[in-house]
Amino acid sequence: MEFTVYCHEIISGSDVGMHFSATLEQSKAEVGEYREALRQMDPTGEPLGALGIHEFVLRMPDVAMIIDILNSPESLLQCCQIRRQCVAFTVD
Repeated sequence: MEFTVYCHEIISGSDVGMHFSATLEQSKAEVGEYREALRQMDPTGEPLGALGIHEFVLRMPDVAMIIDILNSPESLLQCCQIRRQCVAFTVD
């Protein structure tokens, strides 16, 4: 079984700390809220730059896949990922 989720970057160009959402619209709204919260915390701070929003097509793991994941350094995301593409950017 395949399913699609969306995520936005927290750090421009990095997979560290990506935040996932069920829809593209929700991901766009959440990255806007994230940017606004950072601006309020530090109005004179450095611009965040372009933050990508990615579409992930994932497969539902079965028991064998979960066992492999638990016994390896691979992440659940890496093991379940079928396809990934950047579908939008937000810019300061």
